[in-house]
Amino acid sequence: MKARLANLLVCPNCRQGLSLEISNQQGETIDAGIFRCARCVTQFPIRHGIPRFVSSEAYSSSFGFEWKRWRRTQFDTGSRNSSENAFRASTGVAPETLAGKLVLDAGCGSGRYMDVVARSGAEVVGVDLSLAVDIAQENLGSLPNCHFVQADLFHLPFPAETFDVFYSIGVLDFTPNTKQAFMQLVRELKPSGVAAIWVYPRQRLTETFRYFPGRVNEVLALDVNFRIPPRWAGLVRSMATPLDWIMETSSRIERAFTTRLPTRWLYWFCHAAIPLYYLYRIPIFFPLRLVTKIAMDPDPEWRVLDTFDWYSPRYQWKHTYPEVRSWFQEAGLEEVTILPRPVAIRGRKAPP
Repeated sequence: MKARLANLLVCPNCRQGLSLEISNQQGETIDAGIFRCARCVTQFPIRHGIPRFVSSEAYSSSFGFEWKRWRRTQFDTGSRNSSENAFRASTGVAPETLAGKLVLDAGCGSGRYMDVVARSGAEVVGVDLSLAVDIAQENLGSLPNCHFVQADLFHLPFPAETFDVFYSIGVLDFTPNTKQAFMQLVRELKPSGVAAIWVYPRQRLTETFRYFPGRVNEVLALDVNFRIPPRWAGLVRSMATPLDWIMETSSRIERAFTTRLPTRWLYWFCHAAIPLYYLYRIPIFFPLRLVTKIAMDPDPEWRVLDTFDWYSPRYQWKHTYPEVRSWFQEAGLEEVTILPRPVAIRGRKAPP
């Protein structure tokens, strides 16, 4: 933990300042110690250089397993910038505009989006409930502008109005209550600060045709690596609502089984996505995509990762644009913008 991070932390229970007792420090890095809250007589350990404001991974343990197995799979490389592209599409924010800002990554995982933001020159704090936060630190801890905290999004250890920007990409919908998690994050945003989230869509086809009629294949290609053949476009448009229902219902049935499997069994089970990818690309087998979801990324390792990410979490909620937009409006955010990746929305907190 870098010493600068201590200035940003408060007790998540009573929101009072914390005293710091250091037991091991190397240079500017605090490897071990304890934060103490005098008001509620609570203490929070620093282990392996990360402040721990939770005692367990709770419902997020599958993500700890996931990011230990795929530590850097989704990081951008010289030949692939998928994470930066997904960040832009999911937040509507150009990373280069974040230079000099204090940014919160709510659910940082292994740090793929923190990497994008940190390279832009922002100071970024990554929070995760799972032990994936340790992997994020391994990946990015050497960067002077990256900080890591293990904490619950419903009980964050920051003062109100701390961050210039927060984003959460495919995380809030894996918590017990997506809306409540979002509202907690808005509290951490400074006046005029930017909020951006992406959550799973409940009506992917219906809302893509409704909100982006001239960009359907562009949106689907980014979101699910899929394009609708031109000769089928009219049929799919007319059948969008029942197709969305079929996909949602089949997903619920499948996840009722997969979420009860031992994690390692599910991990091996998801390797079926490697050969199924080639089968599902044959037009006659397209309907199978409606009832058996696998990731359709060309990279085999990404396919297994994203398939596991779909089937493993305890919670997985899906939402619509109007529903999520109403949260932004209820929170008093302005300039609320629907983004072309269902369901991604950006807004701005009112100025002081």
